[in-house]
Amino acid sequence: MHMKISRRFFLAAAGGATLGAALLFLSRFKPAEGGGVFCGEAPPLVYGREECPVCKMVVDYPPSSAAMRARVRGVERWYFFDDVGCMATWHREVVRQGGEVVEVCVRDRVDGRWLKAEKAIFLVTTEFTAMGTGIVAVAPDNVERYKRGEVRGPWAVWSVEGSQQYNPPAKTGEVKAEVMYKCVVEKFEYGPAWSVSPDWYRNC
Repeated sequence: MHMKISRRFFLAAAGGATLGAALLFLSRFKPAEGGGVFCGEAPPLVYGREECPVCKMVVDYPPSSAAMRARVRGVERWYFFDDVGCMATWHREVVRQGGEVVEVCVRDRVDGRWLKAEKAIFLVTTEFTAMGTGIVAVAPDNVERYKRGEVRGPWAVWSVEGSQQYNPPAKTGEVKAEVMYKCVVEKFEYGPAWSVSPDWYRNC
């Protein structure tokens, strides 16, 4: 079943929620399995509710989504993005404001698990992403799987309608480059009208 996204506010954790709904809500925060490359806890991203601080779009496309926990002017909070390009843009903005990026998690395009951005491989592809950057993240072990089109689903996600099973697009794109997180946050930037330079990743 594909995830259905609506734009009403998520209320499962509010007063009056049933015990079952509350437990389901809390299940989002269970530590991810494995270590090293995976984020210790799933970011509290509710698809269809959160707004990207860069492009102002509602975050509702899991394959290119990302999350950042940052501390700015003494306030620590999560930010959510519909595209890796927006995450890179916000990373620089946090630093410009004298803040601290505490943690960044990205969705693995192959199996949907949350990866530590600094451990992930970022693929520059011809695939559709929410802002047209074509940047997707995968675990190092999943690079070749992506190239072979071996996408696994469904993914367990949380939306404004509660726990959902999301079937990711089966078709992957052509891989133009493999880069690391440092390259993405230092080199990527949007051009006029949200355009993307075709060779932004050169000299990484």
